[in-house]
Amino acid sequence: MMILRPTLCLAPLAVAACATAPQGAAGPNPQVVAQLTSQAADQVKRCYKAPRLSKAARQITTRLRVRFMADGQLADYPVLLSQSGVTPANRAHAPAMAEAAMAAVVRCAPLRLPADFHQAGWDEFDLTFSPRVFA
Repeated sequence: MMILRPTLCLAPLAVAACATAPQGAAGPNPQVVAQLTSQAADQVKRCYKAPRLSKAARQITTRLRVRFMADGQLADYPVLLSQSGVTPANRAHAPAMAEAAMAAVVRCAPLRLPADFHQAGWDEFDLTFSPRVFA
């Protein structure tokens, strides 16, 4: 059973990052979350390569859950949480958009994040990829 924890998000980056509050934390410090998620998003968006697809396919926004170890390596392969903007016209391209987002996370590992963030439990993020921002 997965325990859901509050999530804070940063937007409107091409890759927006959300950090999930550590279990047992009294409450996330918004400044710490903003710094951490901004660093993670900046690193990952440099590795994102949008597939060459139609303009309609670029309307698909992909949200992943990623977990990192203290050294910045991935703890698990990214998990697809959701996709929005999927229509009958672009539905066939949704898997390619998800794969491009996952590949960006894998390609950029290890992330360079301060170790004290990991020690505080900030090791899980939701990353949102919105290729239309790049267009």
